[in-house]
Amino acid sequence: MSRILVLVGLAALLTGTPATAQDKALLTGAEWKVVKSEHAPPGTTLQFGADGKMLLTVQVDGKKQQMPGTYSLTGAQLVLKFTNNGRDITDARVVKKLTATSLVTEDRNSKLEELSR
Repeated sequence: MSRILVLVGLAALLTGTPATAQDKALLTGAEWKVVKSEHAPPGTTLQFGADGKMLLTVQVDGKKQQMPGTYSLTGAQLVLKFTNNGRDITDARVVKKLTATSLVTEDRNSKLEELSR
């Protein structure tokens, strides 16, 4: 029984911890370029604003397509919301690593995505 309580407490701590100002400062500012991804095409970039807005830029058939949206960072949970071809998309990821030059996230299928500045 005590193991279950410890696991529940740990899960609540990991998912409910607000992101620090330093975490948000590391995320915002300069553009992030996708280095490794199973979903994003080569040349995809993300830019996060301090105001919770983001800009996703992808290259499809040699043409840049920009998709403005919003994001939230709560603890290690990064949630991206944007519209693509008339569809509202919400993408939740777990931040595995965040430094001034590296961002590694994991999607719900345990697939890692690496971005760099």
